[in-house]
Amino acid sequence: MNSNYFTQNLSILIFLSLLFSDNNYNREIDELQENSNFKEALELCEKHNDPNDIEILWRLARSHFDIADQTSNVDIQKQNIDKALPYAKKALELDSLSAKANHWYAVIIGKKGVLEGTKQKIINSYEVREYGLKAIEIDPTYDGSYHLMGRWHYNIADLAWYERTIASAIYATPPKGSFDEAIIFFKKAMEANPNDIRHYLWLAKSYYEKSKYQEAKKIVTKAMTLQMKNDSDKLLMAQVKDLYTKL
Repeated sequence: MNSNYFTQNLSILIFLSLLFSDNNYNREIDELQENSNFKEALELCEKHNDPNDIEILWRLARSHFDIADQTSNVDIQKQNIDKALPYAKKALELDSLSAKANHWYAVIIGKKGVLEGTKQKIINSYEVREYGLKAIEIDPTYDGSYHLMGRWHYNIADLAWYERTIASAIYATPPKGSFDEAIIFFKKAMEANPNDIRHYLWLAKSYYEKSKYQEAKKIVTKAMTLQMKNDSDKLLMAQVKDLYTKL
């Protein structure tokens, strides 16, 4: 065997080693996130931070969102959402056809609007809808994007009269959402992932707003049988139990 043979095979081995090494740390980040080890997931993301790697960028955005989502402390939420946004933007710039990049940009920009008040929430709602629907188009199997659009419709339908006045002042055609559409999206989210408490809570809330109390009660009753995996689930379960007392 000549030296070229060994050189070629060595190059292949090095390539495969790098390939599987990258896959390993992304997989490890996802496992940490799935097991609700959000701080450790963020630390691993930061360790492998690369401004040209879309896979690590959307995971950085997700990690900061997860930490924000574990608390009701608005200051902590704002700090993490502000850190998440540049990562989400960059991921989308690198690949506009990435479902995860579209999804996490929509999530982060939506949450930022909520934290900054009514006017910004309405302004940002157009981007949330645009990128949320694009994420679903690219990957119709991901429950998170269905949930995102369910929340979009719920929040728009739930605007108070003064918020609608603000929306009309900002846009000639304010965003339109409905509880019926919210129900459709939350059901799709549940079908894609029947173990996530948030899908049940928001589906029940949508039924409640439609005065469909029996349907809402069935959903919250089922939700109370689900396992809580983290602090976010505990906050959601408290809301589930509160809604149950109203039914």
